[in-house]
Amino acid sequence: MLLPNPFCPISAAKIAGLKATVVMLLVLLMKSKLLRLKMSLLGSVLGFAMLVGFLLTSGLLTVIAGGAVAYAATRSNSN
Repeated sequence: MLLPNPFCPISAAKIAGLKATVVMLLVLLMKSKLLRLKMSLLGSVLGFAMLVGFLLTSGLLTVIAGGAVAYAATRSNSN
């Protein structure tokens, strides 16, 4: 019985998905703490900046995970 290769692109996609989930949960936690500032202007600006950063990060991780899956599919088709 062979153990799965930890450097396999599909494993990289799973890790990227987990990272995106952890980042999302951390952003939501920070957002809830910012809402305790009673929606001051600074809290709103910081919340918006964190939301934009989260959307950019999650989009980038999705592209990376999709590329890893596509690479694994083309590599398995060529063998």
